Formats: sequence, C-alpha cells, structure tokens
Amino acid sequence: MKRTAAEWLVEALRERGVDWMAALCGHGLDPLFDAATRAGMRLIDTRNEQTAAYIAEGYGRLTGKPGVCATSSGVAVANALTGVMNAWFDQAPMLYISGSANLPTLGLGCFQDLDQAGVVKPVSKYSHLVDTPERIVQMFDEAWQTACAPPRGPVHLMIPMDVQRAEVDGAALLRGNTIPAAPGVSAEAVEAAARVLRAAGRPLIIAGSELHYSGEGGELIAFAESAGIPVQTPIWDRGICPRDSEAFVGVIGAASGDPGLLADSDCVVLAGAAPDYRLGYLQTGVKVIRLDRGWKQLREKQDWPRTSEWLEEARRRRTEFAARIRTCAEAQRVEGRTHAIDVIDAIEKVLPAEGTLLIDGGSIGQWAHQLLCRRRYPGYWLPCGRSGVVGFGIGGAMAARLADPRRPVLLLSGDGAFTFNVADLECASRQGLSFVAVVADDQCWGITHSGHLRQYGQGMATQLGAIPFDQLARSLGANGVRVNKREEIAGALDSALGSGGVTVIHVPIVGGNPGAD
Repeated sequence: MKRTAAEWLVEALRERGVDWMAALCGHGLDPLFDAATRAGMRLIDTRNEQTAAYIAEGYGRLTGKPGVCATSSGVAVANALTGVMNAWFDQAPMLYISGSANLPTLGLGCFQDLDQAGVVKPVSKYSHLVDTPERIVQMFDEAWQTACAPPRGPVHLMIPMDVQRAEVDGAALLRGNTIPAAPGVSAEAVEAAARVLRAAGRPLIIAGSELHYSGEGGELIAFAESAGIPVQTPIWDRGICPRDSEAFVGVIGAASGDPGLLADSDCVVLAGAAPDYRLGYLQTGVKVIRLDRGWKQLREKQDWPRTSEWLEEARRRRTEFAARIRTCAEAQRVEGRTHAIDVIDAIEKVLPAEGTLLIDGGSIGQWAHQLLCRRRYPGYWLPCGRSGVVGFGIGGAMAARLADPRRPVLLLSGDGAFTFNVADLECASRQGLSFVAVVADDQCWGITHSGHLRQYGQGMATQLGAIPFDQLARSLGANGVRVNKREEIAGALDSALGSGGVTVIHVPIVGGNPGAD
C-alpha cells in the first residue's frame, strides 16, 4: 500500500496516542497539514510560533509525554526555538516539526533557506533533516524514543515539502529500532546514600524536576517524613509535594532569598536537581551525594531514626522567613491600593486542591513561590522552568487544558509576561481551551526594577505603560474583569473558575518584590 510520507508520519503519531498538534500555518507545512486533517488530527492554531512551542513543551512538562508542534521554515524556527529551549532547560519531552522548501533547492538560496536542523541541534537531544521519504517513520521513532528517554528533552525533525509529498510503499518503509531503557535503581547507590544519611546530623534533600518526571516524588516525601529530613525544591523546578507535608520546607535559590538551610546542613542529597546557580553551585564544602532513583528502597531498608530537632528547626526557619515576606509586603503597601500578596492570598483561598496553577512572571513569581509553595508544591503546578523564561503562560495554560479537560486551570502572570503572546487569547477562546488568568499589573518589569533601584537608585527601561487588560481580553474574544479592591479578588476568581471559557482578571497592584525595601 502506498501513502505519502506525511500520511505515514501522521499514522505513526496516532499510534503513539497523539491526537492534536499545535501549529502556525505557513510555507513548508501544507502536505503535513493536509494529511493530519484528513486523518482527523486536531490542529491547534496559534498566532505566534512561540505559543505553539510553549503548548508542546508545556504539555510535555505536565504529562511526561511529548507534546507536538509544527511550524513553517526560516524565521518561524527562530520564533519556535524559545519553547524548544525551555523544554531543553527543563528536560521536558516534546517533538518539534519544521517544514522547508524542496530538498534539491536547499542551500541554493531557496525561500527561507536555513539549516534548521543545525539551528535547533544545540538545544535538543535529536535534530535531523529527513532527506529520504522511506526513513520518515524510522526517524520519527528514533526522535520520539529519544525525547522520552531520561533525561527527557526536545527533539526536532526538519521535513522538506517534497519529502512530505513523496509516495512510499509500506513494504519499503523503514521502521525504528528500540532504544535500550535507561538503567533502573542502583542498589549500590541506595546503600551508599543510606550510609551517608545515617551518619549525618543535619541532612537536606533538594528535589528537582527530574524527580518529578521519574514519578518517585511521593516516595521521596514519604521517606523524608519518616526520617525527619527537610526537603526543598529549587525555584522554577517542578514540585513533588501535592499535599501539606511536615518535611517540605519551600523553595531554595530564589532571588528574594530562602530560609538559609543549605549553609547550615552537613549533607546534601541531590534528587533530580542540578547543582546550578540556585544552589550556589554547591561550593560550600558540604558532603554532596546524588540519588535520583530508589527512594522506596531507601525507605524500606530499615527504620530510620527521625532527626526531629533539625527538621523542627527547618520548619521554624521556614515559618519565620514567610513572616518576614509578609512584613515586607505590608511595608510596601499603599493605602487604598492592592498588593501582590493580596492576589496570592486569594489564590490560596479559592484555587481547588487539584487545580493546575501556572506561574509566569518575575516579581509575581517570587511572591507565589515564597508563599504558595511554603508547605506544598504539586507536580501539576507549572512554573516557567529552569530557563527562567517569561511569557510562556498563555501557551502553557492552553497545554494544561489539553492535558486535562476537567482540572481547573489558573494562570498567574505579571503584566509584562502576559503581553508576550497576548493575541493568542483569541486562539484559546475560539478553540475552547478554557482557563482563568490573573494579571498582577504593576506597570513594570518589577524584579529588574527593584534590582536597579538597589544598585543604581533608578530603574532603567523597566517601567511600562497602562493597559486595560480586561478590555483587551474582551477585544480578543475572552471574558475580561477588572478588580480594584483586594477584598473582591477571591470572589472574582471563584466566579471565573466556575464559568468556563477564557477569563482575564486584571488586578492593578503596588509594585515591589519580596525582600525589597
């Protein structure tokens, strides 16, 4: 049986459970779009390639399964690269497909002539030009398995139009080889961790995104609670603690500070976390071990004596630090104006326990991580990731709705971050990808502005103009609400979460960061 290479690719995608593809139409994609449409695959259209890529990587981060996006050639690839890079930083599985001009014309100055595979390669696990139609399924299989193999990450296929259109007999189609599974739990690593932890007096577990992806977060929390060891997660990493836990003591590495446990610990266990700038590159001289897998086995090895005094001290420090954050907020408050902390308090009051929370923005992100994540940090909450990117939120919220049609979805965004891809509110509304967005608007790139004030006495290119976000939302087909009084935020949020559709709640706030004067 003969089919076009694009048709074979769509069939392979469907076999992997893919029923939608985020995209922005353009040169190089027509054969693929035609094959997808005829096969009943949903095309989620966007107004910016960034958003298409954010949908794919956001879906990958939320589900652990690759999200798929497709764009045209040339500059479209550069636009999509932002989302690909975010997946690269955060070890999220995604498949990015780019189209191009016909294969014989590449390198001759064809329309949007660019080595797209080479451009994407440095920030992907696999990036190849499909130059043989018979290999399209084989290269897709390789890419897909590579995206899913730990450490997960983005993969890319550049497929010229003539390759997409080429007819291939099923008998001539090459199939992929199975990539060996990653090594499982190492008994030696578990035993080594047990020996070190038994000897430690003030151990600290730092749990990062890869532990979330491995599915061992619950086992780690159970171990930490039984052994009385505090757990922190680097800011912007994925959480592993869906419920209040006595062992979880918040985030580490925030620009606005943390309880300072790392400096006073005598042993650090890295669990799916990177020893990067958020941990001071772990240049403290403390004993450091790594255990990414095997937390259930560690918990079952023996009855662990609880190091209760250290855990109690860690919890006390967390409580005192949160109190200082609140004191800072009250010092920044202006009479009659709403502060970021009022938005955070309303979210904590109203957001259902199973709700997906997306956090997009520098300043408001600091407030959210310091206060909302002080006792629990579910893996179904989605921060920006290790890249620290802003502007992913609308695409991420669309991904969250695709990932789970029933779960409440709330995007908390700063005003600067929200405007990156704000036009895609129209795409979300039109395509039934409902969510609620709260825009905390201080008319400023707040986190940078505060830093400038401390260092230079003035902000430089940090202040923004006024935008009526509620009116803007309505002009783009969404619901728009403006809330000026802090006591009205929770009610507006509760109403919006129950209404369906896309709703933007515009909350003008007083500027300021946690820990800033």
